[in-house]
Amino acid sequence: MKRVITIAIVVLLVLGFGYYLFKISPQQQPQTSTQTENFDLSGVKEQKEPSPISSDDHILGNKDAKNTFIIYEDFQCPACANFAPIVKQVPSNLKDTKVVFRHYPLLELHRNAPVAAFAAEAAGAQGKFWEMADQLYTRQSEWNQLDNPTDKFVELAKAAGVSNIDQFKNDLATKKYKPVVQKDLVEGMSLGVRGTPTVYFNNQQLQLGDINTLKAQAEKLYK
Repeated sequence: MKRVITIAIVVLLVLGFGYYLFKISPQQQPQTSTQTENFDLSGVKEQKEPSPISSDDHILGNKDAKNTFIIYEDFQCPACANFAPIVKQVPSNLKDTKVVFRHYPLLELHRNAPVAAFAAEAAGAQGKFWEMADQLYTRQSEWNQLDNPTDKFVELAKAAGVSNIDQFKNDLATKKYKPVVQKDLVEGMSLGVRGTPTVYFNNQQLQLGDINTLKAQAEKLYK
C-alpha cells in the first residue's frame, strides 16, 4: 500500500512539474515589451457588418469594383503572412472585386504587431502601404522577436521604396497613425473577430482557403 501511495505521489509531482514548465514556456506565453500599446477600446459595441470604405482604407485593385473583399490582418501573424500571396490574387480572380485591408493586431499575443501597423500606415502616407506590407510579411522573422523593431522597420521602409525616411521615422516615433489602427481594431472587436486573417466578402464572412476556395464562396455573393 505504501509503495502504491509513493508511486502516485511521484507521478503527481512529475505531472505537476511538467505543467509548470509548460506554463512558463516563453513560446506559450503572450509577448510583453515596451512596444505593447494601450488602445482605447471603449468604443467596442456589437456590429453585424464591416463599415463602409473610408479614406483611411487601403485598397488593392480597382477602387470602383462592385464587390468588396475586406480582410482583418495582423502583421506579426504567421497565418497572415502565409495568406498574403493569396490576397494578391483576389482582384484578378474574383469578378469585379477590390481588396480592403484593415488592422487587427492581436495585442495579447504579438507585442510588435501594433508598431508594425503604425509603420505600414507611415509608409502608406507616402503611397507605399502594400509594398511595406510585403516587406513586413516576407521578412517577418527578422523583426517579430525584437525588443525594439524601429530600426528594422526603417530598413524595410527603404526596401519598400519609401522616399522620405525622415518623415517615416517621425510618423513612427510619434505614433501618428495610432488612431487609424485603433479604429480598425475597435471595429474588428465589435464584429467579434477572433483571429487573423478574417475575411469578409460583400459583408459575409468567408472560410479561409486557397484562391479557388475563396472564389467558390464569392460566386454565391457577387453583385
